[in-house]
Amino acid sequence: MAQKKDRIYEITVNNRRCRKCSYCIQICTAKAIKLQRDSIRILHERCIMCGSCITECPQKALSYKSGLQQVIDLLADKEKTIACIDPAFPAVLDRWTPGQFVTVLKKAGFTEVWEGAFGAELVSQAYRKLLSEDTDRPLISSFCPVVVFYIQKYLPVLIPNLVPIVSPMIAIGRIARATKGSDWKVIYITPCLAQLKEMSSPEVAGAIDHVITFKDLKKLLKDDIENGGNIEETAFDGPKPFLGRVISVIGGLYRSTGAHFDILMDDITVTFGHRRTIGSLNQLAEGYINAKFLDFLFCYGCVDGPFVNRELSVLARRQKVVRYAKQEMEKQDVSAVIAELDRYESIDLHREFYNMEQRLPSPTEEQIRAILKKIDKLPPNRNLDCRACGYTSCREKAIAVAQGIADEEYCLPYLLEQSKKIYKELEKSHKELQISHQALEQAQAQLIKTEKLASIGQLAAGVAHEINNPLGTIMIYAHILQKGLDKDDPRREDIDLIISEANRAKEIVQGLLSFARETKLRPGPMNINDLLEDVLGLVVNQSLFHNIKIEKSFYEDLPTIVADETKLKQVFLNIILNAAQAMEGNGRLIISTTIDKNYIKIRIQDTGPGIPPEIMGNLFSPFFTTKEKGTGLGLAISYGIIERHMGKIDVETELGKGTAFIIYLPVSVSGDDVTEDTKGSFIQ
Repeated sequence: MAQKKDRIYEITVNNRRCRKCSYCIQICTAKAIKLQRDSIRILHERCIMCGSCITECPQKALSYKSGLQQVIDLLADKEKTIACIDPAFPAVLDRWTPGQFVTVLKKAGFTEVWEGAFGAELVSQAYRKLLSEDTDRPLISSFCPVVVFYIQKYLPVLIPNLVPIVSPMIAIGRIARATKGSDWKVIYITPCLAQLKEMSSPEVAGAIDHVITFKDLKKLLKDDIENGGNIEETAFDGPKPFLGRVISVIGGLYRSTGAHFDILMDDITVTFGHRRTIGSLNQLAEGYINAKFLDFLFCYGCVDGPFVNRELSVLARRQKVVRYAKQEMEKQDVSAVIAELDRYESIDLHREFYNMEQRLPSPTEEQIRAILKKIDKLPPNRNLDCRACGYTSCREKAIAVAQGIADEEYCLPYLLEQSKKIYKELEKSHKELQISHQALEQAQAQLIKTEKLASIGQLAAGVAHEINNPLGTIMIYAHILQKGLDKDDPRREDIDLIISEANRAKEIVQGLLSFARETKLRPGPMNINDLLEDVLGLVVNQSLFHNIKIEKSFYEDLPTIVADETKLKQVFLNIILNAAQAMEGNGRLIISTTIDKNYIKIRIQDTGPGIPPEIMGNLFSPFFTTKEKGTGLGLAISYGIIERHMGKIDVETELGKGTAFIIYLPVSVSGDDVTEDTKGSFIQ
């Protein structure tokens, strides 16, 4: 039988409110909730409508669809309606008496208000007859729709064990239909979410028009609740129940049959609470339980349904129902009750149960282990069974993943480990990026410096050529004048000064030409340690070095290279003299040589005042000097010489502690790397 669209009652999720805590998955007995990439999704075909997810969600992100709006429309249109109240209703009354409750409902627009407990009265009578007969199999009460849905979907092997009798809700609906006719609308008001779904089940469809919960009713009666005031009492309409009023408490069904429940009776038992009930059903299916009749309740009775007053304990709710039942039964004539039951004896209470099996195929052990391995939860050392995913164990989670009702990546410890790995990778990438960025900056700085030096070198070469010609003329004629003067001629001193300054200018021009790379390298085999010893031999006896302690640490097996010995001696001499001048002739000079990969590393360190940061950027710039009579070409020329040898110079300095110049000279180069005037210069 096709279901009408407005009769599809289901649980809904507000994913904007949901915090993905997985608690609903953990408490869902049917495993009908799936955590997806961006949302929680209800697997409606698996849902047994117990309502636990709605009542237990910490964020109140789950709700349900009911017939409330349709009922509001019916009342607004003044349709003839019957409000059938579930037997658990006394448990939700906190400001009205049952009689006042009836008055309020009629004021809201209901034509009549019936006690749904009379449906339980008829059902109990049918059970009484059934239990008086012998049976070849254990019988399971069909009173709780959640239990019925669970059996239909997950234990269809037990469908033949279900008592083929309708629930009290369907019974009262069929009574109302038979009594009032098809033009009346029957609305059942319940604490149970599953009765919304039961109403539209094809096996019993048509008995009830709409189902709303006590929560819905509170919205409907909002104005009356807020206004309060004195309310008159009105009697219930419809047939009057008797023991059926206690059907909503544990053992109520069996008690309403007229028998006295005895815990020592093995052939009749009551089991309540979802864990005990589901466990007992599975054991019954496996043949471990043998009894005549089993009354299974998913909750602790209907007084513990998801939409009753949760501020009261289950015991307090039970007492309210029992007190009301006793009060009403004391007013009733038992013979009148029996006559009422006889009147509705012809009501059809029979029903069937369709197989709605949702059991999923069991994955292989290989599939389970493959999933556990993927999320790093292989037993015995990696499984945590922390339940953060909503499943009781890592294995159960892996099975759910294999069955398609869970996503493997939603494992909190796994996600944390993945986050750590991603963080480490990002940190590593960041460091590599920083290093690359620094290397790029150094390369750019080196390129700028090289281009700058090349431009200045071209300018220096041009200037040197232009100065050389007039300078040569000045020197020639100065010498001619010098030879033509007597030794005691007073003008001779002026001529000597001209010649001296001309020679000084010649040295500057020669420096410019060296800087401009106009001079060719003259490479030959040489040893850096020996070269440094020669340089130190030139300076050690100078007065500037008398109070300087020289410390040497030379690598013994330094390879021989081919380089321009004169040019390199010029570099080392320049740097050593600069160091001595920086220390003002008093300190320590540390010189060392080592092998660093494919380079010979020469370190010349002083204990002078260090180089200020503002000077570091111009250190190798031509004509930049801090000396009173310096040309500013020494370090620039040294830089060019080392660069022509395909090496590099680094500088480390710290104010107040000293400066170190580190020179790298390649041990060997390939033929493609050698420039025209350095070709063949570097060998091992």
